Amino acid sequence: MPPFVAERVPRRLTPLVVLNALVTLLAITFTVWTIYYAYSLMWMRLRFSNVFLGLGLALYYLDVVRTRYEEAESAEQATPDPGAMNASGSTSVSNRGLFARIREGYDRIDPYIALASAVLALAATAYVEFNFQRLHQDVHLAGHTQADLVVGVVLIALAIDATRRAFGNIIAAVTVASIAYAHTAFAMHLPGVLQHIGYDWTRITREGAIELTGVYHDTLMGIGSTWVAIFIMFAGIAKAYGLMDFVLKVGRELGKTLKTGVVQIAVIASMVMGSITGSAAANTATTGSFTIPMMQDQGIRDDFSAAIESVASAGGQMLPPVMGVAAFLMADFIGVSYLEIVQAGIIPAALFYLSVGIGIHFAVLKFGWTSPNVGSFDWRLLLNGIHFAVPLGVLLVTLIWLRYTPLTAGLYTIITIFVVGSLKFVVVDALEASRADSGPTSVKSGVAWAFKECYLVFEQIALALRRGGLEMAPLVGVLAAMGVIIEMLTFTGLAPRVSTSILGIGGGMLFVVLILAMIASILFGLGMPTPAAYVLVVVLVVPGVTEMGVPEIASHMFVFYFAMLSAITPPVAISVAIGARIAGTSFVKACLQALRIGAPGFVIPFAFVANDSLIYWSQETLLAFPVVLAGTVALIVATIGFDGARNLSYPVRGFYVVAAFAAMFGSLVSVVLQVVAAAAIVAALGYAKTVIGYDESHTKASPTSD
Repeated sequence: MPPFVAERVPRRLTPLVVLNALVTLLAITFTVWTIYYAYSLMWMRLRFSNVFLGLGLALYYLDVVRTRYEEAESAEQATPDPGAMNASGSTSVSNRGLFARIREGYDRIDPYIALASAVLALAATAYVEFNFQRLHQDVHLAGHTQADLVVGVVLIALAIDATRRAFGNIIAAVTVASIAYAHTAFAMHLPGVLQHIGYDWTRITREGAIELTGVYHDTLMGIGSTWVAIFIMFAGIAKAYGLMDFVLKVGRELGKTLKTGVVQIAVIASMVMGSITGSAAANTATTGSFTIPMMQDQGIRDDFSAAIESVASAGGQMLPPVMGVAAFLMADFIGVSYLEIVQAGIIPAALFYLSVGIGIHFAVLKFGWTSPNVGSFDWRLLLNGIHFAVPLGVLLVTLIWLRYTPLTAGLYTIITIFVVGSLKFVVVDALEASRADSGPTSVKSGVAWAFKECYLVFEQIALALRRGGLEMAPLVGVLAAMGVIIEMLTFTGLAPRVSTSILGIGGGMLFVVLILAMIASILFGLGMPTPAAYVLVVVLVVPGVTEMGVPEIASHMFVFYFAMLSAITPPVAISVAIGARIAGTSFVKACLQALRIGAPGFVIPFAFVANDSLIYWSQETLLAFPVVLAGTVALIVATIGFDGARNLSYPVRGFYVVAAFAAMFGSLVSVVLQVVAAAAIVAALGYAKTVIGYDESHTKASPTSD
């Protein structure tokens, strides 16, 4: 065995080594299976989704077991002598509460529960696969067997448990509540619009899974196992080849060229990562773990550091082309092409990120948190990642020019990144060897060098496939759980009743209906990943908005934005909570700053309902976009209280607010005159302040003030 191979083989076969091998094998299988289906399309999507569900759940549970073993080994290495600890009384069992002891007992058996769940996931989906023809067609005449119902219960339970583990208790609790809502025991005792006839456990189990609905919901699991999966796996593969590290390096280098410094790293990195992950909480936790300390080192106040990262992480989910996987779900819900959704999302995303970027820039200038390390951008850095332009170019060409489906475009993009990444790996190794004069000097050494390079290339491909599978696995459970929720709300008739109620309360006034839709979207989104929140509000809220004559894509975008903004909206504000924990600051203070920085995001959805040319491009868009952008900038200036040169008094900030709303909601004929008039008033006030000797252009706010 060659030395470079031998040093990678573990010397001792431990449970952790076995688990790592199983996770790697299953993750590679999971990714290759998805890629192969994108190539062959050999089955109907529903049948493929079942195998995808089993592999994804099993992989996620095995990874949970592996993580538990790693944590246990780390704890054993870090823990002092147990006897000495007990002698001091610090770890005495009698000093621990009952809850702590129950938790400790659960933690000991949890790896075994997760391992059993992985086996159950494979067994249940194998049962569905072997009985697919009967369950898909014949069962409507022959009926379900007892075994069918048991498998249905297992699938629903696994979906809930996997969601609880991966995304916390909120979505899992909503899933359980939706099942309870559907049952007869609760249905008849609910008030008003919530009341319905109720169903027994057999009907709930059938609708929830074994009729190949619910867990197998065509939009959620069907789109999730194909369009969403291929892009999430591509993101994981790209990370394994260093794309995220390259983005962060460019962000750091860009930070050197701007007075605002490292805040640009948080915005760029979080924007890119948030677009892919679809989870503001996960995005804040990952990118925030290094961007927040870097901002604090620059002197940026703790609550602002947490707020900047939280807003950037949440807003990344509106960034095309992936939009936190919502673009794929939206296209299928509406029944339009994926490209139409991407086009519709470009201008709102630009409005949000330009206004947030300017707001952050003004905040840093206002409080004097500028970076002292201002230098020039090292353009040579871009050469290190220029190869990433090839797969991204393939993605754009196949999606936009050739108009392939996202599944096919993702397939070609993944193949391209494997080819380009492998070539770059070999070329870099060859150049380094030639510089060090350690390249092959004979035929034998040349063959050995080639063998080593081939081995390392395949190892890198295997690691990339593993990373792609692990990136997708946590999402499988939540897709299944959301399918159950949607099925329960749909077949009980709650969705149309809620939409009718919103219309009734709105009294036929569009503004009131939009306000109610905004409140509902934020409430349903509290603590939930944006894709899950979006799916929920699409069923319950969107029909009421479209009934008022709002175009369908605009209606979906409207509720999607507020579901996204729930990540920075109190009382939950999950993204801010994580950012505040990393920054070591007050959650309330961080929330306040996040709302100030993200203020335009709460107005932009109303703006593109009022100016639907921002969604449906036309000649009118050429005027609407810059005018609405001016309005969003004016709004951020008002909330920050700084215009780039001086601190603003409250009357001036009030005029900025008036100008902002005039620009965003005034008619396109008169809005330019309104903005010019407001700007003239602001300029006149600034001039008057200068004349009377009160010019704040060279003062800076106290670092501890708001």
